[in-house]
Amino acid sequence: MTDNKNTWIKEEILRGEYKCLRFAAGGYEALIIPDIGANIIELKDNTREISILRTPQDKDFKIFETVPQVYGLPLLFPPNRIEDGTFRTESRQYKFPINEPNRNNYIHGFIKNEKWSITKKEILNDEVSIEATFNFDENHDFYKYFPHKFKFKLLYKLSKEGLTQAVSVANLSDEEMPMAIGFHTAFNVPFCSESKAEDYRVIASIDKRWEQNDRLLPTGKFLELSAYEKEYLDKGIAPLEKPIEKHYSLKPIKFNGNDFKGAIIEDRLKKVRVVYNMGEKYNHIVIWNDNGDKNYVCLEPQTSAINSPNLKLDKSITGFRTLMPKEEWLEICKIFVEDVK
Repeated sequence: MTDNKNTWIKEEILRGEYKCLRFAAGGYEALIIPDIGANIIELKDNTREISILRTPQDKDFKIFETVPQVYGLPLLFPPNRIEDGTFRTESRQYKFPINEPNRNNYIHGFIKNEKWSITKKEILNDEVSIEATFNFDENHDFYKYFPHKFKFKLLYKLSKEGLTQAVSVANLSDEEMPMAIGFHTAFNVPFCSESKAEDYRVIASIDKRWEQNDRLLPTGKFLELSAYEKEYLDKGIAPLEKPIEKHYSLKPIKFNGNDFKGAIIEDRLKKVRVVYNMGEKYNHIVIWNDNGDKNYVCLEPQTSAINSPNLKLDKSITGFRTLMPKEEWLEICKIFVEDVK
């Protein structure tokens, strides 16, 4: 399906078996792989020659299949870690399998590897829309751990404004359903080929840091930002200078005279920045750089804190919630590139 030389949708077969969609609009280009989490595994600003998201490079996708959370824009449901894989709501007890055995946690959710269906492909003027849907019911292997029917939708719109992502989940079961969502978004550092990691700074609208124990679970205590961490709020922090794995609450800041919630990666050499606008319902962020030696940083918006259902704090603080039967949840994020003036 094509429209013109600047706005188009094309089918592409990757690694001999994965049917993907490559689409372009407004000078941007993206690649979605429905068979592995409907992940946007490539996003480029072709006008500025910027490769924004970390893209799998292994020839057979075996590494990507194993750890899709370190590439592109993967959806986590639930995000991050659950202590002992266990939690409860007023309705029932849940016991997920342990997949982080060294810390006895369950981690990163169960739909990031799943096959999704493309339910919409549309070109309207100079904008492309791609919708992917995932239906979960009793036929899925994980249903024995999470006995709820639900439907996820990911709607991506690409235009001169960049990539807009709307995620929705609808509870199709007859009882309340736990709901916590995050994205393990992996950004290239550097994203300009002529730059170096030391040219980069990350700005983030963080508030307080959640103290974490040796299992990387929150203790329930909040820490004021250190002098170093306060640099996230204005001049920024070098994203690969040292290992980073921190969990913060999100709070809007003033940036360029406007309210801003999310994170920004600036290339100080090229005077260009990637902006990650995080929706109102994302009130938590994890910043992680995989030891800082692999040329990427993950800026991870979450609707709730790590291990949120087990924290002995009010839900208004942890962000943990449930969806009532037939209730639907929706939020939007945006990624775009702009010049630094």
